[in-house]
Amino acid sequence: MNILIFGGTGFLGEKLVAKIKQKNVVFVYINKTQLKNKKNTKEAKIKKFDYENIKKFVTENKINLIINLASLTSVELCQKYKKKSYKVHVLLPKILSKISNEKSIRIIHISTDHLFKGEKIDLYREISKPNPINYYAKTKYLGENEIKKNKNHLIIRTNFFGLNKKKKNSFSDKIVNKLKNKVKMSLWSNVYFSPLHVENLTYIINYLIKKKITGIFNLSSEKISKYTLGVLIANKLNLDKHLIKQNLFDKKLFVKRPLNMSLSNKKILNYFPILKKKMTLKSQLEILKNEY
Repeated sequence: MNILIFGGTGFLGEKLVAKIKQKNVVFVYINKTQLKNKKNTKEAKIKKFDYENIKKFVTENKINLIINLASLTSVELCQKYKKKSYKVHVLLPKILSKISNEKSIRIIHISTDHLFKGEKIDLYREISKPNPINYYAKTKYLGENEIKKNKNHLIIRTNFFGLNKKKKNSFSDKIVNKLKNKVKMSLWSNVYFSPLHVENLTYIINYLIKKKITGIFNLSSEKISKYTLGVLIANKLNLDKHLIKQNLFDKKLFVKRPLNMSLSNKKILNYFPILKKKMTLKSQLEILKNEY
C-alpha cells in the first residue's frame, strides 16, 4: 500500500513507520524533524497544510491509507496554547477525515485515554461516555468526532511508554534516568492508567492494518497506578525502588486531569484473542527490560 502518515517523526511515529514500511511505501509529513532511514520511506512534500494541498498529494500519490498520529501530548501546553492544540487535534482530523471519505480510503487515528472524568473505579470501555475535563482531552474528543464522520475509520485509544532514544521523555525514560543517577523522585499513587509498551502497540496497530478493522478500540494493558508501575520498572531493571516516593495528584498545582484513565481491552480481545499476550503488564515489562 501507499500510506500517508502525519506525526511520523514522533516517538510512536518512528516505531510505526519502521514496522509498516517493510511491506508498504510510507509517505511521512515532515514538520521539523527529518527522516532517518529513508528506505521505503518518502517525505510527503505538501506545500501548504490545508485541504486542497493534502487532497492533491493523496490523489497524485495514490494513497491507500492515512494514519494520523499528530498530537500535542503535554496537557499543560495544550491548556496554554489552545489555538495550536485545536489546529492539531481538531482541524487536521477534520481535513483528513473529509479527504479519506471523498477518496474512499481508510483512516487510522490515534486518540487518548484522557477522555473521561476519571471518577469511575472500573475500566472505561469504548461505549463509555466521554467527559473531558481539560483542553487537551476536549480537543482530542472533538478530533475523534471528526474522524467518525468517515465510516471507514479506526480510532485507537491508548497510552504508551518505552525507551525514547531521541528525547528521553517517556514515562519509563524519566523513571529510569533518575534512578540510574540515584535521584529521588515521586510518582502519583492515586492516578491510574493501563499503558502498553510502544513495541507492542506498533505490533498491534500493524496487525489491525492488515485486518482492515474499523471502529473504536482500546489498546491497553492492566489497570495500575503510576507509582506502582514505577516500582515494578525499578524492580525489573534492578534499580533502587526506595528512591521512588508516593505522592498524590494535586489539582492546585497542575492542570486538571482524570485520576482514572484505565481502558478495558475486552473488545479487541473478543475480535482477536491472539493479541492477549501483547496486552499483559508482564509483556510490557519484559520488553522494557530488554531495551534498557
